[in-house]
This record gives sequence, structure tokens and C-alpha cells, in this order.
Amino acid sequence: MSADPAAPGEAPVGGAAPSPPEPFPFPTFEDVAGKPPLVILTGATGGIGLALAERIARPGLHVALVGRDPDGLQRAAAAVEARGGRPVTSRLDITTAAFDHWVEAAAERFTLSAFYANAGLSAGPRSPRELESAADTERLVRTNLFGTITSVRAVVERMRAQSRAPSPMRHVGIIASVAGLLPTPDLAVYSATKAGLIAYAHGVRPRLKRNGISMSVVCPGFVTSPMSARHHGAKPFEVSAEKAARTIVKAVEAGRRTTIFPLPFALMAYLAPLGPGFLIDALVPTFHADIEPDPRVEPPFTPRLDKPRPDEA
Repeated sequence: MSADPAAPGEAPVGGAAPSPPEPFPFPTFEDVAGKPPLVILTGATGGIGLALAERIARPGLHVALVGRDPDGLQRAAAAVEARGGRPVTSRLDITTAAFDHWVEAAAERFTLSAFYANAGLSAGPRSPRELESAADTERLVRTNLFGTITSVRAVVERMRAQSRAPSPMRHVGIIASVAGLLPTPDLAVYSATKAGLIAYAHGVRPRLKRNGISMSVVCPGFVTSPMSARHHGAKPFEVSAEKAARTIVKAVEAGRRTTIFPLPFALMAYLAPLGPGFLIDALVPTFHADIEPDPRVEPPFTPRLDKPRPDEA
């Protein structure tokens, strides 16, 4: 791991002057072998990720920025430094064993105080009469669901190894989506992966709480970002990445179980299970959209995380 310097002349996220940093809400954890606290953020190079990097940063706080786009990592590092934080950037794919080894190395130098699992991809069918391709289906499930769950497991294992005491509280936040609660035909597999994350977060939350680790799942609606720009269709109640980041960080720091925003989507998510199926089936297709292919698509994933590590063979 190495800290990337801020790119000269780069403006913070959004192009506006950064708002004054808020007091760092997490304990300093100086009792854990004198290691400074570290907040880890995956998916740090996307629209929400860049805004989260800026929002998480506090003077003197180490923020680990994980992503696959080197230019995006540099922009995120600049945003963290603009608020007085200390960026630590790593170009990693969370679906590989490299992330697990990276977390292990990070835990030797830092106290892991929070983790924002924000990495994710989206894809839709090639035409209204098709389903998502097999390649897109594997890619979405592997990154959004399998990659997120294994990255959370890697971080949580090190958090528990550092301290199993119920206090001070450490925080984990999974960034899911309203699509996991209100699935649509044009994002069927994406919706399924986000629904899986919601179930996983709710399932492990009670167990982690005993060790002083809060688990929050956040479900944003449409957020202005490169991912949203590829969504050609209705995007009701779309919010800026900066507003989304404020809501996400506030929810994770408070240890809230589930946060759905904006409010209209929260109301729909709570009411939809009570509505008659025929009405839901009639309404859902009205949100039709064409999903532009993701230009960041890379070759099929190898190596596989389900192969045992050398020390587990």
C-alpha cells in the first residue's frame, strides 16, 4: 500500500470548495497496539465512491481507497487530502484473493475502524426480449454479491482479531440499492445481487454486534454518477452523489440497520409487499430503461476466490 500524492491543480469532488470537516466520530483506538485508525472504502473511483471519499475524510484520518481505475484513485486521494485526511490508495479487484491479503497487511499497520463496501457494477439485457447475458450475469454476481460478501468477511475477521470487545463500536456499511427492494425487468440480475446484500447484512448484523461491530445496509435510489448516466430511461427522484454520500456516512456512523432514500422510494419499498401482485406487475414495466454497456468491462475473472489459499490447503 502506498499513499498517492494529490494530483496538482485538481479540484475536490463536485468542483466546489470542500465543506468544513466534521469531528471524527469514531474512537481513536490508540489502545490497540498504538495503531492509528483506518477507514476502508471500496469502489472509491466511481461517482458515489468519490463523494464518499470526500465525506469520510477528516484531518489526520487515514482513508484507504480501493478501486481499479488509477485516475479515479488519484482524484479520490486529492479529495481526501483537501479535507486534511491521509489517503492510502490501492488498485485492487475485490473478487480476487489480493484483497484478502491486502486487508491482512493493513491490519498489521492500522486499527480497522470502519469499512464502506461500495464496489459494484450494473448491466442490463441487450434488448427488451432478452435476459442478461451469461457473461454479464456472472460478472454482476461475482462482483456485487460474491465480491462484496467476501470483502466484508475479510475486513470483519481482522476487526474481530484486533478486538472482540463490544466497545468501542466499529462500523461496516454495505451500499446496496433500492433495486434490491423494488426490482425491475431491465435490471433483474443487478436487483438480485442487491437483494442478496440486504439479506446478508440483516443476517450477520446480530452476530457482529456482540463483537462491537455495527452492520448497516444503505439502499439509495437513482444517484447522479457515471453508472446512472448509462441508464437511459426514467430516473425519478435522482439525487446528487454528494447528497447520497452525506446520507450514507450518517447512517453508517450511527449504526442504523437499514436506510432507504430518497423518501418516496422508502415509502414504495415498505408498501410494495402489501400491494396486489397484478398491480405491481403492471406498474414495474413503466420504469423501462435501456442500460448502456459498462465501458470498464474487463476479461473474465481469474483467479477464483473459492480455491483454498496456501495456508488453508
